[in-house]
Amino acid sequence: MRSRLVSLLAFAAVVTVLVFPASATAQSLKLPDSPSFLVSGMAANQQQPTTPATSTEGGIGFGIKGGWLYSSFSQAGESLGSKGGWEAGIFFGGNRGGVVGVMGELLYAKKSFEEGVVARKTDLDYLEIPVLLRINLGSNNKNKGVIFYALAGPVFDINLQAKQDGIDVSDDYEKLDIGILGGAGLEISRIILEARYNWGLKNLLKNESISLSGGDLKNQSFALIGGIRFN
Repeated sequence: MRSRLVSLLAFAAVVTVLVFPASATAQSLKLPDSPSFLVSGMAANQQQPTTPATSTEGGIGFGIKGGWLYSSFSQAGESLGSKGGWEAGIFFGGNRGGVVGVMGELLYAKKSFEEGVVARKTDLDYLEIPVLLRINLGSNNKNKGVIFYALAGPVFDINLQAKQDGIDVSDDYEKLDIGILGGAGLEISRIILEARYNWGLKNLLKNESISLSGGDLKNQSFALIGGIRFN
């Protein structure tokens, strides 16, 4: 009986030695895998690249401008009684952040002149479309900087309406005038101050009999303009 018990205990001891160390070894091999997996996962998450914030400094420049306009009309080599007017509209482009850019504008322009002893007044309304080369000198920071710029290029004036002493005479005037525009300006942050001169190249009259002086009617205009840049 005792010998059987001793044999049984000895067999149990052998089984314990053979089985449990192997299980412990297997567990010891598996345990490091879980912590290392968690650590590597946390490291991978920390090394994820951060997407940079999108800059809002780009985009096409856009703003409004307007101001006083003085138109000088001449016919047959003589100056007519010119009057002050105004113009206003929008502009876009100009490459504010660079040195050279192209700028377009859409402006409504009001021009007028008087002629004759009885001073017949003629009012001309135009849609003015300049396409200008712009050269910038100064800071490229449109929020804080100061910049000086020069402008030059063609301008297309579309006649919207012509009235003489309140009577519609649009059919007596050409629908399109083409000129050369030059100017310069100062842009402080987003505030614009500008002076420009427009040399008209075409005869404005389609029917010269409407004029007392006769001959080609041409226009030159000078403008002092203020504006605000939105972008």
